[in-house]
Amino acid sequence: MDRPVHSVRARLDDFLAELATLHYRHGAGLSTDLPVSALHASFPEVSDPDTFSAATEALEKARAKNDVLAVRRLQLLRELVAGQVEEALAARDVEAVAKLEAQARLPVDDQTLSFGEVLSQLPQETQRGRRALLERAVGNFLWGERGRYGARREAALRTAERLGARSYPLLRDDVSGIAHDKLVEAAEETLRRTEDAYRDVLGYVLRKLEPTLRPLPGGDARRHDLQAALQSPWMDSFFRREDLMPAVTRWLNEWNLPPAANGRIRIDDEPRSGKARRPFVAAVRVPSEVRLVIHLEGGMDRLGGLLHEFGHAQHLAHISETAPVELRRLGDASVTEAYAALTERLLLCPEWLKRYLHLPSTPARDTVRLAAFQALAVMRRHCAKLSYELSLTTRGASEERAEEYVAGQRRALFVEPHPGFFLFDVDPQLYSARYLRAWALETRLTARLMERFNEDFWRNPSASAWLKGLFSRGGTDDAEALSTEVSGAALSLPEAGARLVAILNG
Repeated sequence: MDRPVHSVRARLDDFLAELATLHYRHGAGLSTDLPVSALHASFPEVSDPDTFSAATEALEKARAKNDVLAVRRLQLLRELVAGQVEEALAARDVEAVAKLEAQARLPVDDQTLSFGEVLSQLPQETQRGRRALLERAVGNFLWGERGRYGARREAALRTAERLGARSYPLLRDDVSGIAHDKLVEAAEETLRRTEDAYRDVLGYVLRKLEPTLRPLPGGDARRHDLQAALQSPWMDSFFRREDLMPAVTRWLNEWNLPPAANGRIRIDDEPRSGKARRPFVAAVRVPSEVRLVIHLEGGMDRLGGLLHEFGHAQHLAHISETAPVELRRLGDASVTEAYAALTERLLLCPEWLKRYLHLPSTPARDTVRLAAFQALAVMRRHCAKLSYELSLTTRGASEERAEEYVAGQRRALFVEPHPGFFLFDVDPQLYSARYLRAWALETRLTARLMERFNEDFWRNPSASAWLKGLFSRGGTDDAEALSTEVSGAALSLPEAGARLVAILNG
């Protein structure tokens, strides 16, 4: 029974390198196709239920021997295989969706725009009437194609059946070690405790867009209004396109984290048709080949995205090259998302903004408050998404789920969403849970950095050296273990929300 495990282990690095390359080429605008079916055919053992059974058996043996390292490696391998069983079942639909989105042309006014153009223009559009047209165009398109998107989501239910689990959420509980029901409770508490502060600032930013605009229930704000407000366009003069990359580069160099990590991080910043608007990282080989794809644009939100993805890239580039393949290539995604959130949260540091972007004191304070609002809006959105996605992966992609999606997002964000997004605005494999846990862990990590290296830890090379030590471990620790190690306390999502509320109320 160990043979499938050995086979996956032997070819894991190559499989993940090819998978990352496919996603890199697709996201970088180098290919409109995403041929994942052929990849799964070339590495059939990675998505074979028999491999999952073999990993389960090997894990039980390792636990009986109290072999801690073997247990961790097998936990990570088993979770990977469960995920790839799902991805293989969904592969044809993923390819079809990628082709559909690449070829779609949507009517907007007297124009015809690509699917990607509509999505990228939507939050940037300053005229509310045109934003509504853009949202309606893409929302109606997604609703009309809900059968194709639904087929992708139905792969979760088929995965649970294929692997003998009673339900998909229970399967994810088992392979990830995350108690999703407990996290839903924490998310509900976070929504309750952050509601007043969020709604107050939402009213303020909506009025900045348009004086008569008001949130629900008394107003008529829609999701596209919130998307535009989160861009904080009235702050654009402080976040010029030509200033952002030099500011981040200077900071990383001064913090002894060179942007290219001595050649391990390859930055793709070439303008290219079809390139993703938001930056992303593709881990081709870890730690030696990490690709950071950037579409350079101005704005506070764009700076946050740039900082976030550099956090991912630096983490991957500093994982120990001698670690076992599972610890180099796999891990609790909450941990790497926490490192990315840690760098993104530099927008909450007025002194960082003054030093690297030369912001005066008043715009720096305004930026901190707006960045806290952005972070809280994203947190509340994912708090609502988690319970919805648990329902979706239990009950299937019926139109009733659209009603559930709309109700949850409306309650969390106080704006009206378009129901067509109910199968598009979904994180596969309950990844929303990883984000929520990441933000809780980031709160612990930041508190520890400030305690040990003072409030300006971001300019202290000793702080980056401490972080590199954590980075080097790769997938050794899950988020709970790391939280306990650095703070002596468990993860607490409500505390992460309370930190943002304190900034908003300060």
